[in-house]
Amino acid sequence: MPPLLPLLAVFLSAGPVLAAGSPAGTVVRMGVLDFESEASYLGKQENIQETVIGYLRANSPGLRIQTRFYTTPQLADAVRRGEVEFFLGSSGFFVEMRPYGVRDIGTIVSKSFPNPNQCVAGVMIVRKDRFDLSDLKSLKDTTAVTTSRRNFMTFQLNMGEIAAQGFDPDGFFKTIIETDNRPIEVMRAVAEGRADVGLLRACMPEAITAAHPEFKGVFRTVNDHPGPRAQRLGCRYSTDMYPGWTIAAAPHTPPVITRHVATTLLKMRPEETPSGFFVSFATEFDRVNSLFRTLRTGPYDHLRHWTVRRFLSVAWPFLLFAAGLAGAWILHSVRLERLVEKRTRDLREALVRERAAEAHAAEIGAKLDKAQRAGIVGQLSSIFAHELGQPLSAMTYYTRGLKTLLKKPSPDPVLTDRCLTGLSDELGKAGEILDRVRSYAKSGAKRETPLDFAELIRATHTDLIKSRRLRVPVDMTLPDELPVFGDPVELRILITNLLKNAQEAMADMPEGVIRVKASADERFVRLTVANPGPVLYPEAVAAIGQPLATSKSTGLGLGLLICKSIAEAH
Repeated sequence: MPPLLPLLAVFLSAGPVLAAGSPAGTVVRMGVLDFESEASYLGKQENIQETVIGYLRANSPGLRIQTRFYTTPQLADAVRRGEVEFFLGSSGFFVEMRPYGVRDIGTIVSKSFPNPNQCVAGVMIVRKDRFDLSDLKSLKDTTAVTTSRRNFMTFQLNMGEIAAQGFDPDGFFKTIIETDNRPIEVMRAVAEGRADVGLLRACMPEAITAAHPEFKGVFRTVNDHPGPRAQRLGCRYSTDMYPGWTIAAAPHTPPVITRHVATTLLKMRPEETPSGFFVSFATEFDRVNSLFRTLRTGPYDHLRHWTVRRFLSVAWPFLLFAAGLAGAWILHSVRLERLVEKRTRDLREALVRERAAEAHAAEIGAKLDKAQRAGIVGQLSSIFAHELGQPLSAMTYYTRGLKTLLKKPSPDPVLTDRCLTGLSDELGKAGEILDRVRSYAKSGAKRETPLDFAELIRATHTDLIKSRRLRVPVDMTLPDELPVFGDPVELRILITNLLKNAQEAMADMPEGVIRVKASADERFVRLTVANPGPVLYPEAVAAIGQPLATSKSTGLGLGLLICKSIAEAH
């Protein structure tokens, strides 16, 4: 758990306690962390520890207060073992101790910073002559030095700012040096060039420089936050501000002791301390908790350790998707084997029966399309499977023709070359589709791609004609160019679905014509695909816009839903 600045712990002996109020003759041991002497909010050299201890001594005549020094782990152990009745520490230390039942009874604030939710911040310092280190991005892969990785204000506040700006805090710095909770050694390491950047609590550099003038003018703040707040603080800082020094009571503390300490400190007036300290109540400890969760430290340190249960809880969607892909691949392989066997038998037939074979192949292709649609996992899987069917069918035809030609004693070289060239072209198309599938799986649709929508409509129409999927005349009214930003795969499927839907609506009208028109204004492109099919009333239009709703005996009701989803996504 993070050691958080100079902390104050109150240890009570077994002396007598007055039932009515303050303890009489009770020895109170106050534990103070020994790594920071300038424990102030501000740039002034006033120690919060000494101020609080001095105030309690002056206003608790019935107490004999003794001061002891502790390391942070020792203080945390004392809280867990129930040896501490009170402690004064950073908001981070308080949040980390909350699972052990501690309760805050106040937060130290000042006249300059009366808001207890915005009192402390982190600061990142570099040498003034390091012009290459100008912002957070320039600190990537450098060497950092700090008091301790477990320290909330010197280390974790700064790493939280790095995470908030979109960087990975775990791999941001090349090396992190720790000084065993000695802030002055952090400044020395940066000044002497042993580290590139120092991570400290705001106001530490100013306080240490006041005691060590050799540091004056040596450093510069990275990610500085100038303005009135920095002027009131009296020092520079690099992060958001968080709740400040928090006074908390352990769950076993007698109520009379808690009341005595709480009421005594709440009576502290700003004019009684040089920096105007008094006690208020913070309400935004959830921000501290969120920072711990982001950094996976403190109460969330367990998130760094993988277990089988955690792996399954995080990865189950990917595992399920992988299992679905594996199952689909197995089914596809089985179907492909059967299809190859059938095509091999078909190739034995004479060339004069080619038209019958093509009709039969079209029927098989339609069944495969239905099987693919029935097995889709999400709309995009259906889109890519549907698009891949065209080059596969074309390759089948070219392969069948090539095998038939090669059985002849003297194959026609022109036809053979035409089959090989066509097969190569379709293989290239299939490869492009697979590349788009792979790219789509990695990064999703790339709807910022510039393309000519009018040309895409023409190319899609041509492909449908060549594949014999579109057998109805189409009258197109398109501009020469129609530049848009969009994903070419998704838009091609949108056009294909609309044309096929229009054709299917004209099943009883062999003489009808599909009319396609595209136009654009300043913001939108409008594509209209019209057919002379039966009129749909508003109720029917609303019904077929729902998933799995269809008026076709062989349809799944996904075509128009896919079109709607693609249009809305663009």
